[in-house]
Amino acid sequence: MKRGPKKMLPAEKVARGTYRAHRDAGIEIIESEGMPQMPDWLTPEGEEVWQDNVGRVSQKLITEADSNEFANFCVLQGGIVKAIRAGEMPPVAAFAEVRKKAEMFGIAGPRSRMVAGAPKAPASNPFARVGRRGS
Repeated sequence: MKRGPKKMLPAEKVARGTYRAHRDAGIEIIESEGMPQMPDWLTPEGEEVWQDNVGRVSQKLITEADSNEFANFCVLQGGIVKAIRAGEMPPVAAFAEVRKKAEMFGIAGPRSRMVAGAPKAPASNPFARVGRRGS
């Protein structure tokens, strides 16, 4: 994603008086139309997970590809739920993948590598006395 402010719709620019035909002609920004649509291929357990979490991620989903990735998360989480309900232990790799996807959508807390650990003691500077006289 490029840095800087997000592009505005030409209609918004016209309303603000900043529309420039030579610069803004041909710009088309597709805006999402509310909640993402649940795909028809979700499992029943995946549909439960979708219903529980779609409200939390709807503002973060940008494209249809994001919506499909969220559906993949729901199917995987639904598989874990199904296995647990059947009294089985799902593979540990499934838990790890669900955690990664949940972090990606911002519904599982901060990424583990971003969590601050214990405060580190300031390192002593071996060059602090360089250039000082009479110490």
